[in-house]
Amino acid sequence: MDWSATGRTSPPPEPEQEQERTAPAPKRRARTVELPRPAAPPQPGYADRPLRVREEILRVVGAENATHEEIVHAVADPQDAWTADGGVSDHFQRDGLTVQVRRLDNAVIGVFATRYALSVRPEEFERTPETALPTSGPSARRGLGTRHPTTRRELLARMEEAGFVIASGSTHGRVSHPDHPGLFVPMASTPSDVRFTRHAVAQIRRVFGIDLRR
Repeated sequence: MDWSATGRTSPPPEPEQEQERTAPAPKRRARTVELPRPAAPPQPGYADRPLRVREEILRVVGAENATHEEIVHAVADPQDAWTADGGVSDHFQRDGLTVQVRRLDNAVIGVFATRYALSVRPEEFERTPETALPTSGPSARRGLGTRHPTTRRELLARMEEAGFVIASGSTHGRVSHPDHPGLFVPMASTPSDVRFTRHAVAQIRRVFGIDLRR
């Protein structure tokens, strides 16, 4: 058939073909790439900062005459320790003095007479025999995996490497660090406890914020 009279040079397309030509092309979904989220910064703790005693944030009840040395001594070598607020802070008790330390920044936030501290301590509390520090390691024996010093000589060698100064005494020595004036840890001259090295590492970490484990 001659289609020139209609102005066409070819027959009209079939309806289905016309629909295929005029149908819009399907839209492509944009590709989204999920970027990795930055890791949350580690929360500061005892291993990050030395003990701080700041009067502006200190609450004192029944222990107005407590000295700075007595406060540090209670934290360094407590006779008992517990947490009663879900791990926000710890209480360190020595004789008639109890010191409350906030874990977030290792700051002393309370100094109380022990009688008062025990009277307001809730019935449900968590006692911390290792004074609220994760002092466990792979093994206390010598060999691969040992993190804590296993002998007094090894402990003293690590302390010396970290810059500590040990002043000897008749029954107890005194460990200090030139970068942290006013802080100290007592050290028995003749330790008898087999856990002595672990205890000393925990004390130093709690007070000075220096970890001697490896």
